[in-house]
Order: sequence, then C-alpha cells, then structure tokens
Amino acid sequence: MRTRDVLVGALIGASAAAISAASIASRQTYLSPEKALKAVKGAVKPVYTIKGSWIHMKTDSVQKYNLPFTVYSGGLTCEKDGQLLQLDFMVDAETGTLVDLQSQ
Repeated sequence: MRTRDVLVGALIGASAAAISAASIASRQTYLSPEKALKAVKGAVKPVYTIKGSWIHMKTDSVQKYNLPFTVYSGGLTCEKDGQLLQLDFMVDAETGTLVDLQSQ
C-alpha cells in the first residue's frame, strides 16, 4: 500500500465520523414518556394521592404562555380529602417540567 492510499482512507474515515457526529448531535432528544410521567407524579405527590395515571406516547407541539413547547400529555386519577379527581397534564418532553395541570 502506498502512503497516499492510507491517507485517503483515513481522510474518508474521518469525514464519515464527523458527519455522523454532527447528525447525532443535531437530533432532538426527549425524555421517554415513562420518565416524563414519573416526573409529573413526583411533582403532584406532595398534594395528591395518586390512584392511576396514563400518558400519550407521542409528543405534541403546543404554545403556552406565548412560548412553544414540545410536550407529552396525559392524565392522573388522584384522591384528595376523600374525593377522586381527574387531572389532565402537559409535561415538557425535553426537561420533564410540568407545563399545565388542570382538573376536569
């Protein structure tokens, strides 16, 4: 093998690695729906006794407070003062922060 062939091969390999790394870095990463649901439960647990929960497995794009969010939406069945409540929530898919919580 010539030195030139080795250098060309190394250059091609380095270019492919750089393109792959840039592609991976540019992808948006979201929490799994399970982790997002766990974050919501942790946020409401001091106030409510959670009896059941559900979450949509796909993200939605919403605008809240004039800001764009990518969220998971779902619901909780909770007990407070002996009464069952149905709560709907939206949780930020990137951070797990509770964006909205409403009683039905």
